[in-house]
Amino acid sequence: VCEGGKLFVWGRNGHGQLGVGSQTTLIPQPRLVERLRGLPLAGIAAGGAHSAALTHSGAVFSWGKNSFGQLGLGDTKARACPSCVGALEHWKAVFVSCGADHTAVLSKEGLVCTFGAGGAGQLGHNSTRDELRPRLVAELWGARVSQVACGRQHTLVYVPSLDTVYSFGCGEEGQMGDEKKTHPLVPLPIDVPAKDGKFHRGGWSWVGSEVYSSPNQSGILGFSNLANISMCFPQDSCQTGTATLTSETVDSWISSSSAQHWERVKKSIRLIFSSEACINGSFLEKRDKHFRTSREVSGVDMSEVQHFYEVISKKPEVFQEV
Repeated sequence: VCEGGKLFVWGRNGHGQLGVGSQTTLIPQPRLVERLRGLPLAGIAAGGAHSAALTHSGAVFSWGKNSFGQLGLGDTKARACPSCVGALEHWKAVFVSCGADHTAVLSKEGLVCTFGAGGAGQLGHNSTRDELRPRLVAELWGARVSQVACGRQHTLVYVPSLDTVYSFGCGEEGQMGDEKKTHPLVPLPIDVPAKDGKFHRGGWSWVGSEVYSSPNQSGILGFSNLANISMCFPQDSCQTGTATLTSETVDSWISSSSAQHWERVKKSIRLIFSSEACINGSFLEKRDKHFRTSREVSGVDMSEVQHFYEVISKKPEVFQEV
């Protein structure tokens, strides 16, 4: 995802996982995902052969392989273009993660829902059944999860109030944080050596404020060797992606004085106002109202737009550039 909000993809595409409208086996050069043009993307995730994207307004889109329902669309039909996951319309999604054939979505309230392949227990629903639609992980109700990460056939979540990482799914390679090769069907706490009542952070899969998970079968979680761990989900990663306006940015535009500073201001203005995605993301309604965005509700705060123009009108050159 570039700062202008455009999503470019390349690589294998046998199941339509690149979202470009075809299932051409290989796309070697970056190509724009046209279906998501204009949407303020907050994050993306790639699974074994499916992909997902999250917008700043909380909408989740999925595409690619769907043999197990990992797209959350209620069927097992593959999609070559991004499709909105309607079941998550009011979920207030803030993060999405993909495993080989399953998907997990985190809400602002700290709830987790999963869907797709459940054969290894990676969905956390106390069963091995596949789920074609998003389903709340009931065992985590009330826990207020802050992070989620999907491995190939397992899932990790972090509950900050308990300073605990929970895992569920395939444990053949030690992914559950023990040597028993267990396959828990519900979230269970990882037994990490404690030090002064807190996690000992040296060399484990829990490092600082980040939860790591491995997408490949050989990735070992909970052991000192981190060489195979290649997926990292920082706490604020759901807030990256499309560039958007902030009050600090606008203030810096107004206070610009030197010629050098003005050149930076013009570059910033052109970045924001040459992109529909940046514009839409910059004026979303506050206080969670933007999570109601739909085909009927734009989610854009027009009073905020008016206020913005009133502010920049104090600086004619900024107003003119915009």
